[in-house]
Amino acid sequence: MKNRSPERFSFHELKSMLSGIKSADAPIKFIGKDIAMLGRDGKTLQNILQTDTPYIMEDCRMGFVKSGSIRLMVNLIEREYSAGTFPFISAGSILQINGMSEDFDLRGMMISDARLKAAMGGAMPAWCGGKATFFTIRPADEDAATVRQMFGTVWDLINKERFPDETLNGLIYSIIHYYNYLKNINEDTLQPETSRAKELFNTFISLVNTYSKHERKMAFYAGKMCVTPRYLGTVVKQASGITAKEWIDRAVVTNAKVMLKYSSRQVAEVAYALDFPNVSFFCKFFKHATGQTPQEYRMK
Repeated sequence: MKNRSPERFSFHELKSMLSGIKSADAPIKFIGKDIAMLGRDGKTLQNILQTDTPYIMEDCRMGFVKSGSIRLMVNLIEREYSAGTFPFISAGSILQINGMSEDFDLRGMMISDARLKAAMGGAMPAWCGGKATFFTIRPADEDAATVRQMFGTVWDLINKERFPDETLNGLIYSIIHYYNYLKNINEDTLQPETSRAKELFNTFISLVNTYSKHERKMAFYAGKMCVTPRYLGTVVKQASGITAKEWIDRAVVTNAKVMLKYSSRQVAEVAYALDFPNVSFFCKFFKHATGQTPQEYRMK
C-alpha cells in the first residue's frame, strides 16, 4: 500500500523534487509560496517529472517552449507542444506527460490563484480565473520575442537581492494581458461556425473535468449547456473525432489513476468514490480502458 501523499502538484512538491540540487544551480527560483520561475536549464524537468503519471495543478502555469517538444495530456486533451508555443494551464487542471524529446527546454512561471488575483485586481480576463482551463498560442516572431522578453525581465527582477513587490505584480499583469491580446487575435481568425463549435466543445470538456467523478450521463451535461443530448453529441464528435461518452470515460479513468497513484485508498474505496455500483464493475472498466487492473497500475 502506498503512503498517503498529496494528490496535487504544488510548490511544496516541486521544492521537494529539487531538494538534491544546490540553490545556486537550481533552475527554479521560488518567491515565497506563490510564485516560482523556471528561468534556465528547463531540461531539469526531464529528471524530476514522470511520464504517464497524472498531476493535478494547484496553481496556474504559463511560459514557452524554448526548444524540443513535449506531448501532454491536459484536461483529457492530448497536445504536442514544440519550440515557439506558449501554453497557459490554470489551477485545477490535470496534466500528464506522455513523452518529451531529449532537447526539450521550457521556460516560464507558476503562480498561485491568490497571487494572480492580487496582481490582476479587477482586470482578470475571463479565461484566467476559470477552473481547469488551458490554451496554447503560437505568436508571430515579433510577438513571441516580446513575451520572451517579459519573462526574462521577471527572471532578472526576482534574482535581485531586493526588489519592489509591486513591480513583480505589474509584470504579471502585463504578461497576462498580452496573452489575452494574442489569444483574441487567434480566435478572431476562426470562422463563426468553427468558433461556436470550439466554444461548445471546450465548455463540455470543462464540465466533464469538473463533474465526471459522479456524473456520466449525456443528459446532465446537455442540461448544463442548455442544448439537447443529441446536438451535444454531434458537436463533440465533429469537433474532436471522439464521442462524448469516450471523453467522459477518459475523465473517469484519469480520476481513478490520480486516486490510485497518490492515495492509500483501497481499490474498493476508489470505486465507491467514483460512484461505481461495485468494485468488480470498476475493475473491468479500468482494465478495458488501460489494459491493466487497478492494482497493476498502482504497483507499476
